[in-house]
Amino acid sequence: MKKTQMAALIFCVTLLALGFSCATSGGPFGTIDPSTVKWEWRVNGDQDNGGTSTITMTPETLEGMPGYAFKGNITNKYQYGFVNVKLMPDNATLEKLKTITGFSFRVLGNGEDLAVKITTSDVKDYAYYEYRFSTVKDQPITVVVPLKYLMQPSWGKSIGNIVNLNNAQFIEYQTTRENGSPGPFEFKLWDFKLHTDAPPALTSAQKQANDQAKKIAADIDSKTVRPIGGSFTDVVWNVVDNFEYANGYMIYFADPRLFNGNKISKGDTFTLKFTCTASRDLEAEMRIYLVDHTAAAQYHTELTPQVIVPGSKLKAGVPFSAEITLAANKSATGVKVDANLIGMETEGQGKKGVKGSGVQKPFTITFSQFVFSKN
Repeated sequence: MKKTQMAALIFCVTLLALGFSCATSGGPFGTIDPSTVKWEWRVNGDQDNGGTSTITMTPETLEGMPGYAFKGNITNKYQYGFVNVKLMPDNATLEKLKTITGFSFRVLGNGEDLAVKITTSDVKDYAYYEYRFSTVKDQPITVVVPLKYLMQPSWGKSIGNIVNLNNAQFIEYQTTRENGSPGPFEFKLWDFKLHTDAPPALTSAQKQANDQAKKIAADIDSKTVRPIGGSFTDVVWNVVDNFEYANGYMIYFADPRLFNGNKISKGDTFTLKFTCTASRDLEAEMRIYLVDHTAAAQYHTELTPQVIVPGSKLKAGVPFSAEITLAANKSATGVKVDANLIGMETEGQGKKGVKGSGVQKPFTITFSQFVFSKN
């Protein structure tokens, strides 16, 4: 999914690259001497795309090494809300970057996926070569990325099977929530290394440590009761034109707080109680449902029948209240946020099959009350 980048910086700082040299110590692959490598670490949100997603960066000492903690909030003011962490090399480091066979780092996350990329000047549509990886909630892991792991996303124009490092510009991390699923995030990065010689792979010790981290996290998770839903006061739906595929407008609302790491299962029932206003008159009533928007679910598997909300042909600025029940007749494919969404569709004037053809154009729905619960 295309996510354009922002030039303005929220915060930046210069940092010596982290790591140690394995090349002269019998290590499994060469590591470029960190004393000869320098990066300028930067962070940014999606404001240049009209978004309001935020990120902050705080220096920390992690496992005795310098690193950074990142936290903030993803919004869907911009449909594909995102934040970035950029590692900008000085000239000497850029030349070293062009010689690597891979890189590695330590990461501590909250269980969400992230992407790491090498941006290159020969990619013109932001479809940079990237590697997506899963973090383990509250447990640090080592991630090793040989160049062959980097691939362009399917939405971009392919320019080759492997990244051309002669055109390398910088390293970049990015959140990967589909459709800018809103909500808070946090993760930490340290021990970033550039590798040469043989393609790097996890050592036995690193693999064992990662497996142990996953086991600890799974044990904690199995003993943790996580409540579903709650009362939210900051919900805004940015409803987009969907005439390319249907006859109106739609949104996937994917707040991590909705299911809190749980999954929708067949037989579950949920209640949604809300009060809202729309930025323009609606042409038809709203249809609300639960949906799985992952690749495993062909990007749209409805988990409940659509509920037509009576009286929800909203008038601009006029408050509307409703309470509906959503009964799952299918199970989500997993616990990830994008497998457990609230979907909303409403019809309007436009030409089906023609992207952006809606006559009345996209709109927002702002909620003064939004209470979601499992029955």
